[in-house]
Amino acid sequence: MSKLFTAESVIGLKNPEKSFPLNNDVGVLKWRLQTTDESLTPLTINCWPSESGSGCDVNIEYELQEESLELNDVVISIPVPSGVGAPVIGDLDGEYKHDSRRNVLEWNLPLIDANNKTGSLEFSIAGQPNDFFPINVSFVSKRNYCDIQVAKVTYVDGDGPVRFSSETSFVVDKYEIL
Repeated sequence: MSKLFTAESVIGLKNPEKSFPLNNDVGVLKWRLQTTDESLTPLTINCWPSESGSGCDVNIEYELQEESLELNDVVISIPVPSGVGAPVIGDLDGEYKHDSRRNVLEWNLPLIDANNKTGSLEFSIAGQPNDFFPINVSFVSKRNYCDIQVAKVTYVDGDGPVRFSSETSFVVDKYEIL
């Protein structure tokens, strides 16, 4: 972390003699959260597979933990056993797709936000409870997790403001439920 950021909460180039490249997208700040603390996850996923006479009944639920976020293109990928046919879908919020080549049931939710903060999927299929893990989750958001925003951009010598644009992207690198 640079001294400028530590002292003044300002992000600047390491070498102030150089300039930012014009008309090019430049990643200025990347932030990463790696944790096993479930209270910090923006979206919790719970999965309860239970054995039945013909295989397993699986109930999966999601809950948005951070209501200020809008999660788009949410895909919850649940592994399913191969060679046993397609799952029989019961209750469902959103849509699903069974990919028999990859042995995955993809639960697709176009938007999870404060108005749609919980949902569930129930299905039945031949298999054992451990067959349905790990579950992988992906999503994108135009709102970031920690609400950092660019307040202003100035020339290095402090001589007036600079016109700028800013794009926020919150993406999942790896989110697994084991």
